[in-house]
Amino acid sequence: MVTAVIVAAGTGSRMGTSLLPKQFLPLGGIPILGHTLRKFDQSPEIDQIVLVIREVDRAQHEHIIQSCEIAKVFAIAEGGKDRQESVFQGLQHTHPHTEIVLIHDAVRMFITAELIADVIRDAREYGASIVAVPAKDTIKQVQLTRVHNARHASADEDALFVVNTFERSVLWQVQTPQAFRFDLICSFHKQAKELGVKATDDAMLAEHFGQAVKIVEGSYRNIKITTPDDLIIAEAFSQHEENR
Repeated sequence: MVTAVIVAAGTGSRMGTSLLPKQFLPLGGIPILGHTLRKFDQSPEIDQIVLVIREVDRAQHEHIIQSCEIAKVFAIAEGGKDRQESVFQGLQHTHPHTEIVLIHDAVRMFITAELIADVIRDAREYGASIVAVPAKDTIKQVQLTRVHNARHASADEDALFVVNTFERSVLWQVQTPQAFRFDLICSFHKQAKELGVKATDDAMLAEHFGQAVKIVEGSYRNIKITTPDDLIIAEAFSQHEENR
């Protein structure tokens, strides 16, 4: 059994729509979350979906599930105070017979059936697999430093300075879905909870506990719609797909 855990418990603060979480914003007349759920619902590789939400938004999520005719939602879990805790809650609501679990951002609506199949295949073989793309830009490590402001003799200020430049050829930008053997990722999350380990994504937890993570090359279109600029790009991608 393969289960997709879709994390939709965010508030959308970076989108600047404080009254409407970003997953509810419409694209082509359908909420972003509706597009994302359809991709997993229509995938022959996915057996069930667990949706992780803020309890205050439950009615809106249930309306999207019904209006978009999503048939594979197995459970709706209440999220936690951060993404890591929300994923943990989603895993607790996943069917115990699950073999492979995919963890996916609710606002990555351009995921493809091919990528879903690829990460599932590699998770079965290697235990952990994530979608990622090669970094296009040079990445620099910076440090905040207190400096004297020459323009104002009595004032100091904090400024960012470069301390290191990374080799771009070995850098990849991580996306979702991230797929794991269910027993492995449950174990990693439980250990992290007990030991107070924090990570920015689930692959980082796997790395922390010694699990090799296989890369599946993704698509630059598989964007996370987080800011108003992302929404403009998403609208362009959607229009291009409709025209094609």
